[in-house]
Amino acid sequence: MKPNASALSEFHRASVSDQAADALRESILQGAWGELLPGEHELARRLSVSRPTVRAALARLAEDGFITIKKGCRTRLRPTRRKTVFSAPPTVCLVVPSSRESLGFSGHPVLMEMRARFAEQGVGWEEIFDRTLGGRHPESRLASMVSGRRHVCWLLLGASATIQRWFAEAGVPTLVLGSCHAGVELPSVDVNYYAIGWHAAGCLAKHGHRRVALVLPQQPLAGDLACLRGVSEYIHRREKQISVVEISAGPSRAGLLAALDHVLRSSNAATAIFCIHVEHLLMVLVHLLRSGRKVPGEVSVICRETSTSVDLGLPEITRYRSPAAKQARLAVRIAQSMLSGHQITKTPNLILPAFVPGETLARAMTVAPRVL
Repeated sequence: MKPNASALSEFHRASVSDQAADALRESILQGAWGELLPGEHELARRLSVSRPTVRAALARLAEDGFITIKKGCRTRLRPTRRKTVFSAPPTVCLVVPSSRESLGFSGHPVLMEMRARFAEQGVGWEEIFDRTLGGRHPESRLASMVSGRRHVCWLLLGASATIQRWFAEAGVPTLVLGSCHAGVELPSVDVNYYAIGWHAAGCLAKHGHRRVALVLPQQPLAGDLACLRGVSEYIHRREKQISVVEISAGPSRAGLLAALDHVLRSSNAATAIFCIHVEHLLMVLVHLLRSGRKVPGEVSVICRETSTSVDLGLPEITRYRSPAAKQARLAVRIAQSMLSGHQITKTPNLILPAFVPGETLARAMTVAPRVL
């Protein structure tokens, strides 16, 4: 399905009705009501909103299966939504198969927002950063970690296909912060990386670029592969004149830069570079500038994501900005439903990012390959 490219530039804020629905949902999960909710007038007074806003919020809760609305009758809570007594307090546990430093956790906007929201709601927050989970056989470690834990929603970030499959088969409440690998069915919240790939390829085609270097991580995650698929399918369906050469970042910085030099020197030199991750973008930019190449005069540069350091950089990078607050709200809502015992649909929840045009994308110029 072709993504709506124009929607990529939109920034959506939570509506008042969404906020009212979140407040009502939380009060239901905390057992604040009996079998029936108060009337619209009373709810509007308590929430300090209008009756139409309350009506829209109640419609959302009905869609989510929290309440039953019947004309002429009081709004009734569904039995499975009433507060359940657990022997352990509700807890959300983040599982990351790498070190805290490699993730850059201290500044991760989605996780920071989620942690703050759960703290406000009295939901516990735990973190497990374990490099050994990145090995070939993490099953025994996962079993030991999960065994005996009740009333926990597990959050997977940067998880391999093996880890995701294990949680899917274990049947414990699990939410993937990212995309599921092929063949894995778990609830997930992620940026629509396929749409980014499609949109980026369209931007490059519009600016006349016919040879593009795509810098991928050594071990691409599901979202990385979705972005690559978006680029490939755009080219296949819309613009067959573009060719893409994939460059693996690999374990060696020197190897990445050597591969980059190769595609920039060839007779059919790349005129644009599309980086998947920020850390590779920064290496590429420094290398281009040290080599005396003009950005975007000779080489255009796009990045699939951004960070605080990139946002403040000059020239302004052409990039995509993910709506962290919206991702966090959606992930918290799903985790809350899981903790209450509700069965969640396994359809991916994908959010469109905002496209930031920046200053590093320009029309392709025919430049003779350099000999460095």
